Amino acid sequence: MRYDEVYGLLAKQFSTPQEVMTEIINLRAILNLPKGTEHFLSDLHGESETFLHILRNASGVIRTKIDLALGDTLSQDEKNELATLIYYPEKTLEKVKGTYGAARFYEVTLYRLIEVCKLVAAKYTRSKVRKSLPRDYQYIIDELINMPYHSITKSEYYSNIISGIIELGNADKFIGAMCSLIQRLAVDHLHIVGDIYDRGNGADKILDKLKQYHSLDIEWGNHDVLWMGAHFGNEACVCNLIRINCAYRNLQVIENYGINLRPLMAFALEEYADDKCEAFRISDVYGQESDFEKNELLAKMTKAITVMQLKIENALIKRHGEFDMDDRILYPSSTLTKKERALIELLTTEFKTNKRLKEHVQFLLKKGSMYKTFNGNLLMHGCVPTEPNGEFSSVTVGDKQYKGKDLYDRLDTLVRAAATGDRYSIDFMWYLWCGKKSPLYGRDKMCVYKKYFLGETEIENKDSYYEFVKREDFCLKVLAEFGLQGKYSVIVNGHMPVRVKDGETPESGNCRHITIDGGLSKAYHEKTGIGGYTLICNSEGVHLVCHSPKFSQAEVLESYADLKSTVRTLFTFDKRILVKQTDKGIAMQKQIEVLKSMLKDYYKV
Repeated sequence: MRYDEVYGLLAKQFSTPQEVMTEIINLRAILNLPKGTEHFLSDLHGESETFLHILRNASGVIRTKIDLALGDTLSQDEKNELATLIYYPEKTLEKVKGTYGAARFYEVTLYRLIEVCKLVAAKYTRSKVRKSLPRDYQYIIDELINMPYHSITKSEYYSNIISGIIELGNADKFIGAMCSLIQRLAVDHLHIVGDIYDRGNGADKILDKLKQYHSLDIEWGNHDVLWMGAHFGNEACVCNLIRINCAYRNLQVIENYGINLRPLMAFALEEYADDKCEAFRISDVYGQESDFEKNELLAKMTKAITVMQLKIENALIKRHGEFDMDDRILYPSSTLTKKERALIELLTTEFKTNKRLKEHVQFLLKKGSMYKTFNGNLLMHGCVPTEPNGEFSSVTVGDKQYKGKDLYDRLDTLVRAAATGDRYSIDFMWYLWCGKKSPLYGRDKMCVYKKYFLGETEIENKDSYYEFVKREDFCLKVLAEFGLQGKYSVIVNGHMPVRVKDGETPESGNCRHITIDGGLSKAYHEKTGIGGYTLICNSEGVHLVCHSPKFSQAEVLESYADLKSTVRTLFTFDKRILVKQTDKGIAMQKQIEVLKSMLKDYYKV
């Protein structure tokens, strides 16, 4: 935004010299606070129950805050009980109230929540905390967490507030509001580094929650652009996402959107009535066969949608020579039968016109991008396409070639053009999903045809990028390409699961590159040996949280057994990072300069 535009906006907001001076003082104070805590997660793959719990417990941060706030005053069991209450207040209240009796419970619990809330609010200004408070209880909570320690005792203060809350019949709602505030303040900003969709059955629930989240950004993954492309009308994307969810025995997410797959079921049963589709019969993610009839129906559906997918992809490849994917024309036909054509048009219309999916795609467009630079770090789901010699690959988009940051910028524009109905951009959404030089895919091929029809296993070769990021000099080259040269700048990727059980580690290139795909989805637990990662960047350093693959919300509620996680510090900053060293702080400093200029102009008048 230009200086004159900023000046004009601020002039409308602060109309007197006193208001300008107050804002300058306020901003300068904020600049010297510790930076807010950022959490990074990737490859959620529809695993809604685990992911939503990770949001509730802030990747274990809230349990740590309870220890710090209450120390030895509580037993471990009491701390676990309080933590569960904070995560799930509505589901926990009735159970724990009976432990003490209602009156005593409210008094004890309110005291504990106040102490935890004070601690998580400590690095924020009172103004910011006040803006985060639930409107119905804004004044009361503000008073409680900022209560003076002189002139009256805490017990008198608490008892008067508690009696008022109980008399009004709002005690449970008030405690719920306090718990929500603690969750809200534990994480200042959330980064989702791609792949919200597929594998698990709760991508829609995840997006519903993210839409309500206070501060976040999303870097699109190839599974995200697959669903976006389906909504934009790309038939190959429609076929691919249905095939994936058939293969993972997970049609629930499609049904959650209200998309009707009965026509596909009917077609598959008729078209392949005499074909048992053995090659398409799949064990579920736990390696166990489901009931025979359901498995056979899914196998037939998988074959039906795969045949249509390959035909449509063949036509796409022939139509776009710049994709350079002629070697992937393996199926003998590019022409759909009349029944197949009618079916795919029906299915595509379902995805294009679905209201709830439209809302989620619009949210992904609003909060998402191909990449993001944030506080000196580079966030992208996949890779920067790279040649074997270490130079960035040139990728043809339309009639021009792009590489490095220019490629990412062009593709970001293209995805947004697809949302407007641009035909070429809609076609390219499929290339982003699986193209050999797609930065979101990062492999040279997707081996569907030979696996299903020939029983052959092909090797999907990774882009050279994944070998080069083991070197610090290459990581610095990538960071510089995106304008980042900070002492602590790192590349944060998802997409490639870290096989911890085989000895792999997420950090490489002298910790200039961190892969945070730890297999949050159950489908990947056997491959990685863990249950996902959360990367945490606070004012003191960068920490990696490794989650256990075993999680049950029911067990948390029943026995207060939280998701088990271990924390490892990747590196510590030389000095605590303050707000003035962040992107937000730099913007504030520019705003202060404009306000100072405005103040001079006021005094000239």
